[in-house]
Amino acid sequence: MISPTLWRELFKPRYARQFALAHELGLHAWYHCCGNFDLIMDDFHEIGADVINISQPNVVDVAAVGRRLRGPAARLGEAARGVPVGVWIAGLVALAWVLRSRRMYGDGGQTVELLEGGQWINHKEPLDRLLTALIYRTGHAVTGWDAGTAVALVSTLAGVAYWLAVLRLARRRPLPGAGEWPIWLLLGATGTSALFFGHVENYALLTAGTLWTLALALEATTEPPRPFWPAALAFGVTFATHLSAIWLAPALVVAWALRAARRSRWRPALGEAALGAAVAFAPFAVVAIGMLVGGMGWSGFSTTNFGGGDGSLFVPLRATASPLERVTLLSAAHLGDFGNQLLLVAPVGAVLALVGWLGRRRDGRRADAGTWVLLAASVGTLAYAFLFNPDMAFFHPGLGALAEWDLFAFVAVPVTLLGVWWLRTAMDEGDERDALLLGAGATALLLAGAWVLFNAGVNS
Repeated sequence: MISPTLWRELFKPRYARQFALAHELGLHAWYHCCGNFDLIMDDFHEIGADVINISQPNVVDVAAVGRRLRGPAARLGEAARGVPVGVWIAGLVALAWVLRSRRMYGDGGQTVELLEGGQWINHKEPLDRLLTALIYRTGHAVTGWDAGTAVALVSTLAGVAYWLAVLRLARRRPLPGAGEWPIWLLLGATGTSALFFGHVENYALLTAGTLWTLALALEATTEPPRPFWPAALAFGVTFATHLSAIWLAPALVVAWALRAARRSRWRPALGEAALGAAVAFAPFAVVAIGMLVGGMGWSGFSTTNFGGGDGSLFVPLRATASPLERVTLLSAAHLGDFGNQLLLVAPVGAVLALVGWLGRRRDGRRADAGTWVLLAASVGTLAYAFLFNPDMAFFHPGLGALAEWDLFAFVAVPVTLLGVWWLRTAMDEGDERDALLLGAGATALLLAGAWVLFNAGVNS
């Protein structure tokens, strides 16, 4: 028996030095304890014990020890888990509809005109336009609502699909030591989230599909028994919804290659690739055949149709060729617009993705198989945002080029998910990571909230 005061004087400094040495050597510090150590348990947490092995649970309340030594991030997650997930999602959808966007960007006005003019489908976003047209025609016949309301409803309902994908990720890939809440907050509080607040454009379903594609690709990569084809199918449906999803294809190739590398034979891997390619192409094939049968033809599937208003698909390399082209690829203006829009749709995620790999783990690891999938997705979508030639003809004096922010909004999904993944693979649990999580979460919530309110017309 020894008093807490004497223990702190004689033993605590020595244990602290031993634990520090273990950490310097890349080891975890485990401490085996007999008896009731209630009065000094916080001291062990303070000096860096990674694991406390309690050998007499009959004299120590193990659950109470866990609650007491858990970091602030985990305590926040514990409180959040008390609310049913369905309540969270229903509340988010209700809030999204109340604060739905009152601003029109890019082609929003044209989308409304085309729907009210009788359009059922188009070549750029086939399934998105078809679903929206169906909801508009049904709603207009029953309640008389206009096309703008139908588009806003589709965007809001896309939020349900997005939040369900966040739920799947949070439950299957909670952040060690912090739980599910960082996944919810960091993936939910991005500039891209404004799409799900009744945004009148065609990119909300693309964004939800992007998250489902990556969630299933991560499962296929990090849990080898899980099949690859669900990720391929999610990609195929997302691509048929909006053709911009093609820039996610490198992530699927990397996911398949990582799975194939684990196999001793290539024949099963090639069979898996063939099945994946078939289910990925099937949704678009159905759409294309339907267009052909319906008399639309395939001429609309062209680079001229997919480019900006001047028909040019990519930002010009050296010189502008039309009034709609205001920048060249490597100009300071284009770099500024690119950075501005990235920080608008993924302000916190972009920073975490850029610097998260600098974190240090005691075991020296920085990445796993999932990291490479997310890197491929991030590089592919960022290349799209940098190279694609939109019609940035509208500006806000305080926020810069905004007309096509929604076109690039889905880029925030792989970039933010990569930033969150770095917190898993490149950083150890502990107070430092908890502080980073709380700061990042609070910043993300503040910025996303301000952007949603701006679009809702609050104090504008």
